[in-house]
Amino acid sequence: MPMKHLPNILSLLRIVGAVALLLCDVVGTTFWALYALCGISDIADGWLARKLKCVTKKGALLDSMADICFVACCAWKLLPILELPQWLWLWAGVIVAIKVVNQFSTLVMYGHCCFPHTTANKWSGFLLFIAVPMTFWSIAPITIVASVATFAAIHENYFIRTRNNMRKIVTLVCAFVMTSCWAQEPISDSTRLPIESKSYGACIMRNDSIVGINEDKPFAMHSVMKFPQALYVADYLSRKGLDLDDTIVVDKAELMQDTWSPMLKRFEGKTAFSFAELLELSLGQSDNNASELLFKFCGKPNGRSSESHPSLLEDGRVVTDEGAAKAVEKYMRKFGFHDIHIRMTEEQTHKNPAKAIENSSTPAEMVRLFEWCYHHKDDNQYLTFIWKSMADCSTGLKRIPAAIPADARIVHKTGTGFPSPEGLQDMNDAGIILMPDGSHVFIAVFATHSPSEAVIANIARQLLEQ
Repeated sequence: MPMKHLPNILSLLRIVGAVALLLCDVVGTTFWALYALCGISDIADGWLARKLKCVTKKGALLDSMADICFVACCAWKLLPILELPQWLWLWAGVIVAIKVVNQFSTLVMYGHCCFPHTTANKWSGFLLFIAVPMTFWSIAPITIVASVATFAAIHENYFIRTRNNMRKIVTLVCAFVMTSCWAQEPISDSTRLPIESKSYGACIMRNDSIVGINEDKPFAMHSVMKFPQALYVADYLSRKGLDLDDTIVVDKAELMQDTWSPMLKRFEGKTAFSFAELLELSLGQSDNNASELLFKFCGKPNGRSSESHPSLLEDGRVVTDEGAAKAVEKYMRKFGFHDIHIRMTEEQTHKNPAKAIENSSTPAEMVRLFEWCYHHKDDNQYLTFIWKSMADCSTGLKRIPAAIPADARIVHKTGTGFPSPEGLQDMNDAGIILMPDGSHVFIAVFATHSPSEAVIANIARQLLEQ
């Protein structure tokens, strides 16, 4: 095979790779590996064509068609799950409109279309390739790409040569449109969610007044369950006269290995963990193994107990089953929380994710539980420690914390479900917002099959603005 065909083969492979992206899961490594290979091939085919001195119009056209196919397939997979503001969509529309005018002008004047490979176009493509993965965390990179792409679209060779005055007009129009977009307050993506949507529930309490959306509908709590569990553990330690510094011996080999568990990095073999450490790991870092250990050592399996430890059977075995979880639910009933259901431990939901819904709560009930905690946080050392652990929570910083005023503080607990094949997850956040003026707000947001944490932030922001 002559080496001169290699650039065109790379372009064809990029088309194949782009189509293959449609068959991959966005959250999987295969998708991003193909994405990287397609991007690298885009750089390599042009470089090889120049190196081998085999640059042709057909090769350039094939390269452009491969680029269009790659962008289209990425857009099909990624746009439904990316959280982009409306002004950025308008900006992208302006860029597309300019490029359409470019092609139409070339077609009228020369009888054919042309895809000029200008330096600005190459840079905009390269920056777009890098910026797309970053868009899941920030829109700043994609905004820079939009600026470069606007410049590239306006200065495409044939468009400039055919209508020099038109270039100035389009530049002014673009500047006017972009200025108008920037002048508007960005519209949050949650405005696209219908008010009657059943995919999320939210509730907010101010001054004993509760408002919400689907606030009385049950949602899977996921790790938000660790908050009512911690309240039960506090009661258990108090009743048994145990201190937060009392320890239990943990064997790493007996823990769940393929789950979210920062504590796994802390030790090898066996080591002792205090109840304080387990509570901090469970509440502050949402450690699943820490929660499971609290179930094991503070639960009541099968309703049986010993005087030395309710979770030990007569033969000394530690047992975890539905009784351990229901002990927490029974404790919730003691204080009148009838819409909080806890039937599964972390290990049980880990083995059967479909049963996660059995640990459920309504947003309104979770708000009331946080209200209870706020009024009782100083009752004893255990509740005070729980409050502090949730105040130092390091998870879900892009959820409700992203929606609160700059000088406000939040005491909260997050929860996240298992990802679906489409890359969607249940995402929850609930807590207490301590406002700069000394007031406080109780809030809970539960979203099913959410594309990103920004959905939680947008819903919380709307509630706070009411």
